[in-house]
Amino acid sequence: YGLNHEAEAKMLRVAQDLAQSHAVEISPTLLAAHAVPAEYRHDPDAYLTLVCEQIMPALWAQRLFEAVDVFCENVGFTPAQTERVFQAASALGIPVKGHVEQLSNLGGAALVSRYKGLSADHIEYLDDAGVAAMAQNGTVAVLLPGAFYFLQERQRPPVAQLRKQGVPMAVATDYNPGTSPFASLHLAMNMACVQFGLTPEEAWAGVTRHAAQALGRGATHGQLAAGFVADFIVWDAERPVEMVYEPGRNPLYQRVFRGKIT
Repeated sequence: YGLNHEAEAKMLRVAQDLAQSHAVEISPTLLAAHAVPAEYRHDPDAYLTLVCEQIMPALWAQRLFEAVDVFCENVGFTPAQTERVFQAASALGIPVKGHVEQLSNLGGAALVSRYKGLSADHIEYLDDAGVAAMAQNGTVAVLLPGAFYFLQERQRPPVAQLRKQGVPMAVATDYNPGTSPFASLHLAMNMACVQFGLTPEEAWAGVTRHAAQALGRGATHGQLAAGFVADFIVWDAERPVEMVYEPGRNPLYQRVFRGKIT
């Protein structure tokens, strides 16, 4: 993680370069408020001042990211600190999302929803009030079973309640070197079904239309439909369950990007 202006800008520019040089579409997010840098350990609010008044507006002016994320947790930032970032983002017209309810319930999901956030990620400790807030405001629940597995967590996200309230559930890898070193979306689909109880069809929706919705692209991506961007994968499989049943096999047959086979 960058945690300063120069490093955050560098990572976002790398993402931008990758999108320009490869047949892949990237949706970059600013997560400068992920942890408190060592030099701000005794004054985290001063670091948030740097994020809100310098890093965020400067990099947003350069169009280097599409949304702002905050790690609202007992080892991250408090709800009040998180809201400070959300207020600054909203003033600039930047969509927000949150890493929330991973290790405890601080009401982060409800806070994200109050700001019409795109998504609330992790959500293992999400309560009924948080689910209701997400359902009311259209915030997507992003399930990250790789982190759950790697950290040997025991508290599962409330999938049944999310399902009951009609909250869209996306599935992602959370690929990172610290807590989820898994790059395979195929594996994440398997874990979502085995560990969290999703059906194969829900896992498919989680990596297609609900994933697109979590990125603010639900009207243009994630579905095979007229008017949608023709980015999709053709798999060597006959039934949906095959994609979650055998994670060690690569069933890739063909990839289409912007309507062209790559």
